Amino acid sequence: MHPDRGKKRPARPRPKPASRHRPPAGGGTPQRIAGPKPPGGAYFLWGRHAVLAALANPERRVATIHATSEAAAELRDAIAALPQERQRELPATTETERRRLDAVQPASDGDKAVHQGMLAAVRPLEAPDLSDFLAGTKGRLRLMCLDQLSDPRNVGAILRSGLALGAQAVITTHRHAPEESGLLARAAAGALEHLPMIRVVNLARAIEAMQAADITVVGLAAEGDMPVTGLAMIDRLAIVMGGEGTGLRQLTRRHCDHLVRIAISPHSESLNVSVAAAIALHAAGHPD
Repeated sequence: MHPDRGKKRPARPRPKPASRHRPPAGGGTPQRIAGPKPPGGAYFLWGRHAVLAALANPERRVATIHATSEAAAELRDAIAALPQERQRELPATTETERRRLDAVQPASDGDKAVHQGMLAAVRPLEAPDLSDFLAGTKGRLRLMCLDQLSDPRNVGAILRSGLALGAQAVITTHRHAPEESGLLARAAAGALEHLPMIRVVNLARAIEAMQAADITVVGLAAEGDMPVTGLAMIDRLAIVMGGEGTGLRQLTRRHCDHLVRIAISPHSESLNVSVAAAIALHAAGHPD
């Protein structure tokens, strides 16, 4: 009889599975690429339309400019075409590796900037005063008013449509409204530099001020008593858009001269607020 027969043999250690993550050459942990940071009080604009429009706007203070070597050549040509005074105001362009620009995440939801090779750190524009703006208006007029819209993409899209379709300004509130940001400017596609965005403390009082300036104020609402096609007959017009999901507040409704409806399919519940704004502006027609 074999002396080891019947005895339990010790288990052999199993080999550890190979790691799926190979260490970087030379050992150590991989270094995280850091993107450039805007200076205090500034924020990043990104993408060709937003950056080039900001550089051309004499009212815009630009703190820094970053670009890949390819995009830097386009920026040099664009800056060279600007007036000499504006050229002297702009900082030199810092050539930056694309992977560093890719590392910039200016959006609160973690989205990366679709920068197209260029970023500009800018300071917010000085918002005009509503009273001063109204005092300077004459004749046919188209304004957009935002009743606590909170999504910067929607606000940016309304700015873009407003510029394309003849609005002279967008009026929004200080509270419950997005600040200037790269996300808003990207959605506006350069319109932020051309269309004044006026901020007011109290929208109801702002509506009263517009009405005193002979402006008819209408609010967009599904139950409106006036079809959107009637807007073309109004000479001086302000269109009020309600917030995402909530629509117009009751106080805002009571202050409007009319509630206007857009006819949509019975199979559709509603329109995106920026789409509705574009439809209303198009129906209102271009100012002369």
